[in-house]
Amino acid sequence: MSTPLEGVFAALQSAHRGRPIPTYKERRVLLTDMLDGLRAHEQRLLDALYQDLGKSESEARLTEYFPIRKEIQYIRKHLGDWMRPERRNTPLQLVGTRSEIVPQPKGVVLVIAPWNFPLLLTIKPVIAALAAGNRVVVKPPEHTPATSKVMAEWLMSCLPQDVVQVVLGGAEDSAALTAMPFDHIFFTGGTETGRKIMRAAAAHLTPLTLEMGGKSPAIIDSTAPLSKVARRVAWGKALNAGQVCIAPDYLLVEEGVLDAMVSALAARWEQCFTAEVSSSPEYGRIVNDAQFVRLKETLDDAVQRGAKVLHGGRYDREQRFMEPTILADVKPDMRVMQEEVFGPLLPVMTWRDPAEVPRLIADIKDQPLSMYIFSGDRKRRRYWMESTRSGTVGIGETVVQIANPDLPFGGVQASGLGRSNGKAAFDAFSNKRSVLSKRLRFTAVPLSYPPFGPAKSALARWISRRL
Repeated sequence: MSTPLEGVFAALQSAHRGRPIPTYKERRVLLTDMLDGLRAHEQRLLDALYQDLGKSESEARLTEYFPIRKEIQYIRKHLGDWMRPERRNTPLQLVGTRSEIVPQPKGVVLVIAPWNFPLLLTIKPVIAALAAGNRVVVKPPEHTPATSKVMAEWLMSCLPQDVVQVVLGGAEDSAALTAMPFDHIFFTGGTETGRKIMRAAAAHLTPLTLEMGGKSPAIIDSTAPLSKVARRVAWGKALNAGQVCIAPDYLLVEEGVLDAMVSALAARWEQCFTAEVSSSPEYGRIVNDAQFVRLKETLDDAVQRGAKVLHGGRYDREQRFMEPTILADVKPDMRVMQEEVFGPLLPVMTWRDPAEVPRLIADIKDQPLSMYIFSGDRKRRRYWMESTRSGTVGIGETVVQIANPDLPFGGVQASGLGRSNGKAAFDAFSNKRSVLSKRLRFTAVPLSYPPFGPAKSALARWISRRL
């Protein structure tokens, strides 16, 4: 006897088999209906984001609602071009044929989303999956129940049930879903959970896109304008109370400018949130008690083992509030340097020689999802780019590299597998089918057929040596 989740998967699988390749017009209708539904649920989504994460309306609009609206419009605009077969060159030995790549839907796909940007990171892959012609099972995050509930009502009210199904549940439902033979799984979340999903997917050889995390460094040297650097780093770290997978996770600051950098960051945060950050309506909250306890224990571990609080350090468990906090004298074996922070703690390490920077980054556990470079020295920037690895890079900016739909987004090894964003996401959800078709009555292919007489053998020798 099948479970309800297996029934959901089987129903979509049956629908896909009945109509495996939706037309361009059908896909556009789905995207348009999604956009209309987004607008109809606008205020309820904004209210839910505040309820779950304490996000101000302005922050929620700019970092969640607006990017979703633009993503739908962008993909709808380019969908026709992306669906069109891509012609490839035909070599001389295959004269008389035509080669092309035809993007087709993979089938029934699973999207598992995280809680830190529940609207953005749930819906963006759904948009791409539908544009590529797939049927989708959506598993929104359980840790943001208000937002997940509104998203489910939105999707189920504007999209056919034989195209999209939403599963509201906990980690056990995610585990049950990943054990099913989906045609693709798109997961955004922590590295350890990503490893579990990869093991489950291996049973069916299910292809994966894993958008995870890691410790993303920000490199700052003495040639950078520190007041401008502080504006970008302070924003990138305080956004969503630091609960951002590509937030600056730690700073690598040239030794002589550490004090000035700390002062500039503190001044910028006070300008953004006032001296009493806890009373600012612009600053968010930690998502739940478990995440708050994790961050507090990380802070306590660092302080007990010799780290110094250069700025911040205040928190309130009842409000799940923790202010932006700068930690110096951190060591590589401290918890704050061993795990992705995913919160408003900002450890700082210093260096004297630019060659120290790649070594310091290499000592950290995993490859970073992102890296940020602030330097006015072109040679240093090039050196750091060539001597490090990361999924993305921001030079002179933080976080906003994900906002360009023409830039594929993803990580390296433990920070991610595969790419998303714009066309990269469409391609991830598509089977890029290679097609070779006979176009002329006579082609060169029969020259390869036996039997091989003297003439054919001579021609084979000539081709193998000359073409």
